[in-house]
Amino acid sequence: MMKITCLRRVLFICICVGVLLPQSLPAADQPPVKCLMVGMEPHRDAGVWKDVVADINANYPTVTLTAVEKDNLEVLRYENLKKFDVLLLIQIQAENGNPPDFVKDGILQFLKEGGGLVVNHFAVANVQKWRDSIDIFGAMWVNGLSTHDPYHTFRVDIVDETHPIVAGVKPFTTNDELYFNLLMRPDMHMIMTADEERFGHTVPEPMLCTHYVHNARCVYFALGHDVDSCKPLEFRKIVVQSIEWAACRR
Repeated sequence: MMKITCLRRVLFICICVGVLLPQSLPAADQPPVKCLMVGMEPHRDAGVWKDVVADINANYPTVTLTAVEKDNLEVLRYENLKKFDVLLLIQIQAENGNPPDFVKDGILQFLKEGGGLVVNHFAVANVQKWRDSIDIFGAMWVNGLSTHDPYHTFRVDIVDETHPIVAGVKPFTTNDELYFNLLMRPDMHMIMTADEERFGHTVPEPMLCTHYVHNARCVYFALGHDVDSCKPLEFRKIVVQSIEWAACRR
C-alpha cells in the first residue's frame, strides 16, 4: 500500500512539474521574427526590393521586415539592432568601402549577443576596406579579381537537400548575375550552387551558404541583382527561410 501511495505522489509531482515548466511553442504560435533590412537595392536601380518586402510582410506571417535605405547607418548602432532578431543586408552605403566604427561594432555586438545575419548579393562588395567583413559576412567581392558573366539565365541547384533553409525548395531557373572568384571563408557550408563554364570545364559556384560568427547563425545568398532576379517564388522563400534559420526558428 505504501509503495502505491509513493508512486502516486511521484506521478503527481511529475504532472505538476510538467504543467508548471514553460513549454516550447509550436512554430506557428511563436511571434514573427523581427528582421531589420538595410538597403532597398543592391546597385543603383532604386527600389529593387520594394515588391519583395511588401510580399513577405503580406504573405509570410513568420517574418516581419523593417526596411530602411542604404544610407541610414544610424540603425546599425547596437542600441537599435538589439530590438531585432535578424539583420538582412542588401547594401550599406559606406564611404570608400569602409563603414564607420559604430557600424562595425554594432553588427559584431549584435552577433555576439545572439542575433542572426543574412547577407545578400552585392552587400559583400560595399565594404571591401573593412578587413574583418569577410569573417562576418562569409564572403568578399575583391575588385580586380571577383567578377561575373553578363546577366543571363541559369539554373540554381541544391547540393544540401537536408538543410532547413531549402525545405520545400526545388532547383529553379533565374535571370541574374552569376558571381565567381569571390574571396570566401574556407568553412562556408554550401547549400545551393550554379554552374559556371570556364576554360572548358564546369565550376559549381556558391549561391547559398551558411557560417557562424561566435555562435550566431549567418547566411550569404548571392542572388538578387534586379527586379526580375527577385521575382521567382523560390527566391522569396529562400529569403524568408534564411531569416528564420538565422533566428534559430529552423
